[in-house]
Amino acid sequence: MIQKKTELIQTQKGETLQYFQEGEHEFLQTQAGVRYPVDGNIIYFLDHISLTGNNEKYQKMYDRFAGFYDFATKLYALLKGENERKRVMQYLSFLNIKDNDKVIEISIGTGRNIKYLNPNAEYYGLDISLAMLKRCQRKMKKLKRDITLIQAEAEYLPIKDTSFDVVFSAGGFNFFNDPGKAVTEMLRIAKSGAKLLIYDETEKFRLKHSRNKFYKGIEIKNPVEYLPDFCKEIQYEEICDADLYVLTFQKP
Repeated sequence: MIQKKTELIQTQKGETLQYFQEGEHEFLQTQAGVRYPVDGNIIYFLDHISLTGNNEKYQKMYDRFAGFYDFATKLYALLKGENERKRVMQYLSFLNIKDNDKVIEISIGTGRNIKYLNPNAEYYGLDISLAMLKRCQRKMKKLKRDITLIQAEAEYLPIKDTSFDVVFSAGGFNFFNDPGKAVTEMLRIAKSGAKLLIYDETEKFRLKHSRNKFYKGIEIKNPVEYLPDFCKEIQYEEICDADLYVLTFQKP
């Protein structure tokens, strides 16, 4: 399955990749012979990289938290008087995914958003946490949803330019090492006219939970500050009693 999807994948340095299989082992390889392992529908790009800063910190935290993540998010929604679908549709409803669109979610986590989106689109997902991607892999298999998963940093997307009709990040953006660089990368891989979406917690939410280890040592800025001047159709909205924000914008 990965073999058919390699036309959009490149190394973080922009090198092209070819698919190979040796016995039971699959991998993508550069012309120089550098290999990137493939496990089912997951491509590993972090084997050759040492993470630093927030990316290292939150990779470890989400790897430990992965087994409880889905239960915790469902429970939190119930405590807020909502079910999971109602909560996620408050931001997913901003997307307009058409049949055959190429769609990528940055920080896909366990993939809880994908099941609520148009099943007739082509999906990719990226995260730094392998444990979260493994859970996403199992979930998508149960749902019979075809998806390509990539373990990589949001600041260095191993994706070719102008590849996607829809690019979104629903959670995790506030924890990136460099959110501004991540926005630049999201815009780079988006097609002209593509809609982009970023959703995450507000600074108000962080202050209410400042003792939680997830939020120590960070400050959440208004994400509009990270957008370059050329972006169009910029809309920023706070939802859920201003605990969460949704930012949408368009690549010209």
